[in-house]
Amino acid sequence: MQQVHINRLGVNSLEFETDTVELPLSPGEERSFEIVLINYGAPTHVNLSVSDSIRENITVLEDNPYVKHEEYIPLIARIPYDGRLYSKGQIYITVGYGSKRQGFNLNLGHQSPNDKSFSVDVDESLYKPAPSKPVRSSKPSSSSMYEGEHWSAQLPSISFEMIRSALGLAAPHSLNIFKAVMILLLVSVLAAIVLSIDFGQFFGFYQSILYSILLTYFMAYLLLRLPKSKR
Repeated sequence: MQQVHINRLGVNSLEFETDTVELPLSPGEERSFEIVLINYGAPTHVNLSVSDSIRENITVLEDNPYVKHEEYIPLIARIPYDGRLYSKGQIYITVGYGSKRQGFNLNLGHQSPNDKSFSVDVDESLYKPAPSKPVRSSKPSSSSMYEGEHWSAQLPSISFEMIRSALGLAAPHSLNIFKAVMILLLVSVLAAIVLSIDFGQFFGFYQSILYSILLTYFMAYLLLRLPKSKR
């Protein structure tokens, strides 16, 4: 029950016995309660309305009563089976043909722990900032780079750098190196063929010395011409 005093402090004044009314309903439950309108002045029409948040939960059986001295206005509150477990809203009282409007809070259902406001005592020591620690550089020093896991982590990169450097140095002379290798392979094949054939019956001792000198001169000539061909 909620009591509303009208015209007690002055014309069209409104006073509520309590600011908040709690109705602990369960889903599917329905309950009626009354608003007692007590008029201390001239008879007047009073209008009752409900806020949008609980409009589907409240039914006002007489929303525009004519109050001479004291009137009991019944209201029906309900929570559907599939409705919200806890709802908050307002019941508004309007007097003076709309010139004065005021309301009180109406809470329906059972409040869950998440909806309740609570405070936690915090130790004052938690307000003090923690002592600052020296910031360590994430970059390993040169002395520790080759110790433990830092050395094993750097090994692949060191190997790749060495191979890359070697290839970079050999790149300008790659053509000359290729030619020299091919010539050496050709000479080796020719020498193997020559050594496998018995030319003793065709050539004498002096002829063999001559051929050897000519072959040596030819190889020296090719080696001397390789650097000039690049120019």
